Amino acid sequence: MSNQLNNNMIKNSDISALAANFREYIARNKTEEERDQLIEDLTSRNQDLSQFAYITSHNLRAPLSNLIGLIDILNYDLLDEYNKKIVDMFRDSADKLNETIYDLTQMLSLKSNKDIKIENISVSRIFKKVCNSFTKQIHTMGIYLHTDFQCEMIPFNKSYLESILMNLMSNSVKYCSENRPLRIETTTRLDEAGNIILTFKDNGMGIDLLKHKDRIFGLNERFHNHVNGSGVGLFITKTQITSLGGEISVKSEVDKGSTFTVTIKNIQVV
Repeated sequence: MSNQLNNNMIKNSDISALAANFREYIARNKTEEERDQLIEDLTSRNQDLSQFAYITSHNLRAPLSNLIGLIDILNYDLLDEYNKKIVDMFRDSADKLNETIYDLTQMLSLKSNKDIKIENISVSRIFKKVCNSFTKQIHTMGIYLHTDFQCEMIPFNKSYLESILMNLMSNSVKYCSENRPLRIETTTRLDEAGNIILTFKDNGMGIDLLKHKDRIFGLNERFHNHVNGSGVGLFITKTQITSLGGEISVKSEVDKGSTFTVTIKNIQVV
């Protein structure tokens, strides 16, 4: 009798364990199915969002370029003061939209570029190209530019370096001091470890690092509300640099200026 009871207890315990294992298996499979479905939904939404942003940016770029071109060829001197103000507002709005589209395109490029081409590029040539985009500001504002490229050739991505220097230059121009002419110094050199150090320094408004140090390279972060900006330039800059194994840091002091230091691995390019 006791043996039969023991056998029944063993059988019941086996059934209970089997049932528990089966319930756990069902729950685990359900969780995995839900996770897979969530990943599929997020992937699909991300693709739709990227496609929408890509189409929007490209469809807006052509008419926007035409609008900016028409504003530029407009005979501004023939307008009265009222219409000059209207044209100035048109120009400001067009510039803001152009900057937004540029930032959007850069962020899409960061997400889509899985295989980024690295080549030896001339930093002085890229910097000259960037300066050409700011010819008007350089002359009207009397910007002083100083360069010292001890490392002329840099192993980097060409479009990334142009974007990085463009963002840094744009920030220097936007946040220049009203008390002195803008001075920008751009240099390259080798450090003790053989890495390439690119330094971009200005004497502009500067940033209060005690308040904003942890937010400098964040997305949609702005530190001077009286100047128009999207707040994504430094985010894109850091993302581009770190995606290639580099680093960026900043030293800044209010009303004295900012210095951005970019460390680039001095790799051999085949």
